[in-house]
Order: sequence, then structure tokens, then C-alpha cells
Amino acid sequence: MKSGASVIGASIAAFLRWWLGELAALVPAPVRGAFSGEAALLAVTIGDGEAVIRRLARGTRTRLGSVDLAAGAAQQRAAIAGLVGGRMRRDVIVLALPAERVLRKTLDLPLAAESELADLLRFELDRQTPFSPEQACYDYRVMARDRQSGRMRVEMAVAPRDAVERALSIAAGWGLAPGLVTAAGDEESERAFDLSGRAAPNGFGGRAVLTALLAAVAAALLAVAVALPLQWQAAAAAEAERALAAAREAAREAADLREALGRRRQDARFLIDRKLDTPMAVSVLADLTRLLPDDTYLFELRLQGGRLRVRGYAPAASPLLELFERHPRLDSARFESPVTRVPGIDKERFDLSAALDREGAS
Repeated sequence: MKSGASVIGASIAAFLRWWLGELAALVPAPVRGAFSGEAALLAVTIGDGEAVIRRLARGTRTRLGSVDLAAGAAQQRAAIAGLVGGRMRRDVIVLALPAERVLRKTLDLPLAAESELADLLRFELDRQTPFSPEQACYDYRVMARDRQSGRMRVEMAVAPRDAVERALSIAAGWGLAPGLVTAAGDEESERAFDLSGRAAPNGFGGRAVLTALLAAVAAALLAVAVALPLQWQAAAAAEAERALAAAREAAREAADLREALGRRRQDARFLIDRKLDTPMAVSVLADLTRLLPDDTYLFELRLQGGRLRVRGYAPAASPLLELFERHPRLDSARFESPVTRVPGIDKERFDLSAALDREGAS
């Protein structure tokens, strides 16, 4: 029965390779033209004080101008009409958030969980980022698959929901209908992240193309299922379900084992760790002084059990997580509690921890 399922898998793969090639002709013309240089993109990057409008056509990026967001609504609409003119109907409009407002993470996950990847990332959002699912808009893409090890590498982009809603609200006030909300620098990419939290209305962006592909794949699978024996189909579905259940159980057991091993290692090396922590304190403090930006300050620093924990205030807490992860002495950086913005000082309060690399710190 397993051999029959393998034959089915090979037949489906060959059919889908042909079918997906045919789907390229079904992509809407404005989208194909935007990527091939026949049409143009209007990229609107909305920052804190101004919005910059660029036109991307035939491989050339032209800055049309900017709009002062502190001006009145009528002045802003007049400025947009003067910069964009009649291009709003001809060109594809893309909203871009400043790169520093978009957090990117690369995750290593079980390949068997790909069919439920969206739900899995939603559950992981508050563990991997300073945002809860209700506070963020996010998108993801699978960068690589290793079928021998059963793992895949997934890249995720996360932006604060209030920043996305603010950008969409500003664009709506100008009479713009953006097809995509993405990070600055990704406007021309066919695999751009869609941070709008909705399907693109004009068919632009990776998620809309993905939706069309999934619909075509579903139709192809239905045709294959009708032609193949029902018992083979049932066997393949049961085998996939068992593999997914085993992958989930293995992931849970691995997490429990890592936690148990961590506790035992910490208990076994308690006295050694205490001895190593004392001479490292000055070195760690010096590293933090060089690592943290000048506009960031701490009101608590704790070294305990081979782990560094800092609490303080910063204009934006998300970049600090990336700084900690790239540092050679720090590992497994994470936020211990959600990031909150403090009224009155326009800063975010953070609680960040990371494991100390003893070999590098010594």
C-alpha cells in the first residue's frame, strides 16, 4: 500500500509541474507588466512625518516627491494629485512601511507542518517577536525545504498592526487603493511580503498569486482523485496524517527534553556558573555599552544562571532583538514580556534576555 502511495505522489508531482507552468499565463496582465517593466509601480513609503512617492518602471526608480503628513487633509490630497495625476488608474499602487518598522525572523520548522504553517506561526508569534497576534500583521514564505532531514526554513515579516492600519487609513484619505502593504525595498519583488492582513484587491502580491495557485492545485488534485482508486487515496491521506501527528509529537517531546536538559545542566554547573558569572560582569557591561544605541537606556541588568536579562526604554524595541541575536557572545535572545509604549516619553519599555556564550565571554 505504501508503494502505491509513492506512485501516486510521483504522478501528482509530474502533473503539477506541468500545470503550474500553464498557470503563468493566467496571472493578471497588470501584475505581469509590473514585474516585466511594461507597466509601473507607484511605491508610497509612509514614514512618521512624511510620505515619499516613487515610480518604478522599466527597471528605473524615479522619486516623484513627498507629502508632509502634518499638513491638512485637503493639502495632502492636492499634493498627491499633483504628484501622481492620472497614474493612479494605470499603475499598481504599493504601500511600503519603513524597514525599521518591519521585524524579520528566520525559523527552522518541521516540514510536515507546512500544511498548517499559518496557524503554527500565529501560535509562535508572541514567543518569537515582541507582538501578540492581535497586535501585529505578518506574512511568511518558505525559503528552503530539506526532505532528507524533514525540516524547512521559513522567513517571516512582522509589523505593528497600528502602523499598517495608519498607512492604509492615510492612503484611503488620498483616494489610493493599494494592492499591497510591504516593507520598503521589497516593492519590486514578486515574492514581496503582504502585511495588509487581507487579500490584495487588484491581484497584486505574492498572496494573491498563491491563492490562484492553490485553487488550481485543488482542481488538479480533484481530477487526479477521481481517476485513481479510492483505496490508494485513503491510504495516502492516512499516511500523511500519521506523519503529521508524529512530527507534532516529536516537536513537543524535543521541546520538553530541551527544557529538562537545560534544568539539569544548570543544576549540575551551579557552582561553576556562579564563579564564572562574577568576573564576566564587567565585560558584559562593557559589551552592552557598545552594543546598545545611545538613545536606549536600562534601569535593570541581571546576570543569573548563565543568562543576561535587561530591562529599559528604547524608541523601538524590535531592532534590539536583532542586535542581540547577531552578537557573538549572546544566544537565544527573546522578549520575556510584551513590549509596551510608555506615554509621555515616547519610548517603548522592554524586557529582553539572552543566553551568555561562556567560551566567548571568557
